[in-house]
Amino acid sequence: MGLANPWILLGLVSVVVAVIVVPRLRRRRQRSDADVPVAHTGRLTRLPGFVAAVSRMRGLSIVTLVVVSLFIATAALLAARPITTSTEKPAKFTRDVVLCLDVSGSMTDVDIDVLERFKELSEGFEGERLALVIFNSSAAQVFPLTDDYDYIAQQLESVRSSLDGTGEFGDAFGGTLTGEGASLIGDGLASCVLTFDRTDEKRSRSVVLATDNDINGTPIMTLDEAGAFAKSRDVRVYGIDPSVTSPGASEDSAEFQRVADSTGGEYFVLDSADTVPTIVDGIEATEAALVDDEPKLIVSDQPTPLIVLSLVLLASLLVLAWRARL
Repeated sequence: MGLANPWILLGLVSVVVAVIVVPRLRRRRQRSDADVPVAHTGRLTRLPGFVAAVSRMRGLSIVTLVVVSLFIATAALLAARPITTSTEKPAKFTRDVVLCLDVSGSMTDVDIDVLERFKELSEGFEGERLALVIFNSSAAQVFPLTDDYDYIAQQLESVRSSLDGTGEFGDAFGGTLTGEGASLIGDGLASCVLTFDRTDEKRSRSVVLATDNDINGTPIMTLDEAGAFAKSRDVRVYGIDPSVTSPGASEDSAEFQRVADSTGGEYFVLDSADTVPTIVDGIEATEAALVDDEPKLIVSDQPTPLIVLSLVLLASLLVLAWRARL
């Protein structure tokens, strides 16, 4: 703990010297003519009652002087602003993540796993924004970038329950079948990149793209073109590909990996049913490391202990004043 204005304490010392010490020194040097000698006062001052009264008064005066001194010192410390300093890395509050899910029939299980894991992760988010876009022959935004985590959890659960058939209402595929074909990955990725707002701010932007990588039809943008578009917007693409069990096992998977790597992201394959949570955790850890910034100094006022002490001392002074009157 430190003081924001330590010079106030020096000012207090100067005031004490000017108001108390200097006049006392001057009075000692000057001979007073106001003293009147009185005979036989020794008998009075030797009386037990007088001695006890003087002793009590001296003790009360000493205690009062100590309390007043502590009160003045406490008030001076309060005026000097006691503070604490700490460091934090606020960059984590500038992370934007768009879940970009292919909702073609073969992707249901993977999408459910991704949604469940991000629902769990959102409970520990602090300032990060999340969005969800689903696509097939066309893309549809389920919800935009937001840090309303109750709303995020509700929407992720709604889509998940629609995908596994347990939802009471809602259509997870709404707006994704207005085009021709299926799994138009380039169009889906481009739509997800366009979801990012605040383009004039320095923020971490990433897309988690889960797709079976099985294009059926002619997209407006190819996967390569969409990857270049993402790179131009400083968006990293993290690809989850369940169509192969090893990177580069097919020409399409090699292209998918090349596009993800070109944006600064990563490419993952599913070699087992329980891989999705591990992949999502890895993406989160990578993103967190990438947005680490220089620590910033945080200064916080800490007046509470001194305020409590000053109130206690003030109450003590009131008690001493009442006692002195008695």
